[in-house]
Amino acid sequence: MKFLKTTTQKCIALICATFLFLSIYAQAQSCNDVFDFCPPTNKLFNKQAFARSYKIKPNQKLQLIQVFYGGTAYHINLCKEEFLGDFRVRILDFNTKKVLWDNIDDHFSTSISISFGSSQRIFLEITPQNPENFRGISRCLGIVVRYYRNEKLKDDPPTEPPGSF
Repeated sequence: MKFLKTTTQKCIALICATFLFLSIYAQAQSCNDVFDFCPPTNKLFNKQAFARSYKIKPNQKLQLIQVFYGGTAYHINLCKEEFLGDFRVRILDFNTKKVLWDNIDDHFSTSISISFGSSQRIFLEITPQNPENFRGISRCLGIVVRYYRNEKLKDDPPTEPPGSF
C-alpha cells in the first residue's frame, strides 16, 4: 500500500506542477492588455477591421500582409508600452515592394490614416528601434486597424481622406 500512496502523491504533485506551469505560461503569453496603450483614434474611424497582439523579440522584424479596399479610409495604430521606445513602421506595396509610407519621415509616428484608390494588398513591416529596452525578453505589441466608408449618394463628389495613395 505504501508504493501506491507514493505513486499517487507523485501523480498529484505532477498534475499540480503542470497546472501551475500552464497558468504562469498563459499569463506570460497574454498580450491583451497592450491595447490599453493605444493612442486615441479620430471618431470618424468607427469600425474596427482588426486588432491583433504579438510577442515581439528585441531584434525581430514583424511582417504582416493586409488587404485594404478601395473607397475605404483606414487608421492604423501601433500599441506598445512607452519604455520600449520607437518602432519603425513601413507600408510597402505587396507586388513591387515599393515603400508607400515610412514613419521615419514622421518622427516614428505610431499611427497613420490612409486610403487607396483601388483595393490593394500591402505589407506592414514593424521593427523595434531600441532593442536594448526589451531587456532581453519578448514584449507585447498591438496593432489596431479601424476604418470608415463614405456612404454618400453616387451623385455626391467623392472626398479624399488624408494620406491617400
